[in-house]
Amino acid sequence: MKTLKKHWKWAALAAVIVLLIAIFTTWRPVKNPATQEYIVGSGNCRGQVDTARFLAVDDAFAIGADEDGMAVFKNPARALRALRTHYGEGIWAIQKEVHMIHLTPYTYYPYTMGGWEPTGVTPEVKQQARFVTGFVDIYENSFQ
Repeated sequence: MKTLKKHWKWAALAAVIVLLIAIFTTWRPVKNPATQEYIVGSGNCRGQVDTARFLAVDDAFAIGADEDGMAVFKNPARALRALRTHYGEGIWAIQKEVHMIHLTPYTYYPYTMGGWEPTGVTPEVKQQARFVTGFVDIYENSFQ
């Protein structure tokens, strides 16, 4: 107890640092928010994203378009949480295949390349990995 009383300032500083690390690894400000509906072939929407494919899994994957017409998730943080919930095995397969670190708003970019054909996994996990790669292709539009 004497040690705790003696070093309480260092313990408080460590707690603040851990809290800041937790915030910055799970949150990132969106540079390109959804400002319009994404409808293929209408207005200035670019690309041909199958929005129904994403919405069939979870409504957290709702897709809109930014001011330039690029497909973005309406709520990228919620979409990333839903991806981790529904496609954890696919994320793990990509991590294993390309020796990746945990998928966060700051470490998503390498996941665009590793999910098309992971080896040594079941066909269901391959499908999940492909979905993860497709997800990241849209997810990155919010931050570039």
